[in-house]
Amino acid sequence: MKNLCQALVFSFISLWSVVAGRAYILPAEQVLTYMTDRVGPSQTLIVSQKTLVYDPLIKEGMQELAETLYYLSPDRFRSEIRGPEVEKVTVVDDEDALVVVDGRILRERQNLFDHFKDLILYRDAEVLADRLVRLGVDVDLVSLGRFRGQIVYVIGAKYPDESVPQVWVAKDHFRPLRFILKANGEGMGREIEFADYVERDRGGDYPGRTLFYEGGKLVRMHVVETVESPARISAELFDLSRIRDRYAPADATDTGPGSEGELDEVRKSLEEFRRIFE
Repeated sequence: MKNLCQALVFSFISLWSVVAGRAYILPAEQVLTYMTDRVGPSQTLIVSQKTLVYDPLIKEGMQELAETLYYLSPDRFRSEIRGPEVEKVTVVDDEDALVVVDGRILRERQNLFDHFKDLILYRDAEVLADRLVRLGVDVDLVSLGRFRGQIVYVIGAKYPDESVPQVWVAKDHFRPLRFILKANGEGMGREIEFADYVERDRGGDYPGRTLFYEGGKLVRMHVVETVESPARISAELFDLSRIRDRYAPADATDTGPGSEGELDEVRKSLEEFRRIFE
């Protein structure tokens, strides 16, 4: 009888653990809601940062740039790299994008690494989920995993499967930690890591460092210097029509024949940076 009672108690505990364990894994939309809440209430952000580009074809293997990022919720984003002899501007709105390098429109779409801003810019969980689906993330699948000593929600895969696009969010503070855009396999894997979060004076968090990996190698890093939340940002900064009127398209020789189809997106991005360094 004693053994039977012990067996029943053990079965109950085991069943409770299974049920509790299943209930513990939140659905993606709830995880994303908590995550966007950590960004804070401000609808505007201006981030000044150092951007470090690592590539053996760049002189000394690394180049440091000054970059400014502008976020305007719900769906406007702008990046500016400016210097005495250089200009690179990226502007994104709800559906379109423009990249201008040295006064020429180089492309009219985002590459994969441009999506680092998605987890900060899109503040509505449903809208963000839709954006992730477009990038191949299965938001119906959530599991628990571990990353750099922290327990994480893995949206888009069953941990430890890294063969598909996925987002990793810290379980205790709901900050995004990892964004796998393309798995290693045929071609080079691409992923982004968010680290060293800083708390803004008006509330909310922003990653102090954003690291970009291609095939497991660090190819770019953002190091934040200041984060501001101004009352407003001029809408003209994000006006794609004005930008198209201001800049001419790049010549075919600027990007090379067939570059849109043949150049790897990340390699193309690095080519854009090399253009800056020449």
